[in-house]
Amino acid sequence: MSRVCRARLLAGLCAAILAVLPGVVTAQEVPPPIDAPVSGVFEEALVSGISVLHDNDGWPHPGNSFKDDNYSAGLEIRLNGRAVRRAGLTRPLDGIDWLTRVNRRHAGATRLYHSAQIFGLAYTPDVLDTDVPQRDDRPFASLVGIAVRRTSVHGALSDRVWSSEFAVGVLGLDAARQVQTLLHRTRRWMTGNPTPVDPLGWTNQIADGGEPTALYRVSYERLLAGDGARTARKHWQVTGGLEGSVGYETNASAALAARVGAFTSDFWEFSRGIRSAGVGRQQPALAGVPRWELFAFGLARPRVVAWNALLQGQFRESEHTVRVKRLIGEWEGGVGASLPMGSWHLQAVVQLVQGRTTEFVAPKARLYTWGTIMLMMSRSASR
Repeated sequence: MSRVCRARLLAGLCAAILAVLPGVVTAQEVPPPIDAPVSGVFEEALVSGISVLHDNDGWPHPGNSFKDDNYSAGLEIRLNGRAVRRAGLTRPLDGIDWLTRVNRRHAGATRLYHSAQIFGLAYTPDVLDTDVPQRDDRPFASLVGIAVRRTSVHGALSDRVWSSEFAVGVLGLDAARQVQTLLHRTRRWMTGNPTPVDPLGWTNQIADGGEPTALYRVSYERLLAGDGARTARKHWQVTGGLEGSVGYETNASAALAARVGAFTSDFWEFSRGIRSAGVGRQQPALAGVPRWELFAFGLARPRVVAWNALLQGQFRESEHTVRVKRLIGEWEGGVGASLPMGSWHLQAVVQLVQGRTTEFVAPKARLYTWGTIMLMMSRSASR
């Protein structure tokens, strides 16, 4: 397929998915801007949290072969709070939400949160010590970007959540090679082993040299069973969710998630990993209710894929691309804990079981797994 045809196909797919996103075909009058939840029910703090998340296929987890391949690593630094909107970072997202009428889904929220993320992702084939393209495996690929997200909580029971996100980034920068090389050399120095080797194939990565890209994502999650927001000390929750995105990843998914243990935060405050919509623990502290948390969680998610630029390339010619699988499965599982520190909370989340089924068509296509570590400092809201 030529690049022109591919560009036209991507544009058509984006238009088709946008056409079915919630609220697109509603009334055409211009809605008022979203400034705050109704009646001042909740006031988001100027800075309500900051977190660091790191995905790596080298973290210990079931199925880990300690081979730096497939989803090699990801890093995200996230800032939560009203400062994101005050700085004007949400203006592009405001415009897109208005065009798609998703702003109507945020309207009337009892709670409204904002966040900004800086993130980086790296993907590699199985063989790293050659500069020859691995035609039977996935291509090298990397993405560095920034994203802004709006999350709104709805209903008298705070049991429904909408989230929209806009991200811009660059494919194919040399940063991934430099970071991976540094990490591999550091590990060799620490262990005295000849592995892991320096990666030599990054000149064959998707859009090598850099190509701008973007993504728009909308998601919805609802509490299906378990302890709701009015339960001070919760022990279990089951949620269901839907998500759609257009851009460098054009796909749609559904998810079923559960959390068990002892916790006071709600499902929309919980962040499972990179690019998830959790806003951090921000509810007011309740007198006499323990503030520490300890819980386990799990999630299953089927995903239908229309386009993945990290496998198929975008508009520029790439040295090596592959066809995507149209239907893939994803799973997550791990443990989390939260400790009070004055008006703040330190939350740690460890993903022990996380993976994805084969997502491309090639002889070396395989499912893969990785682990996640997240540390978040979040500030409890005032009443």
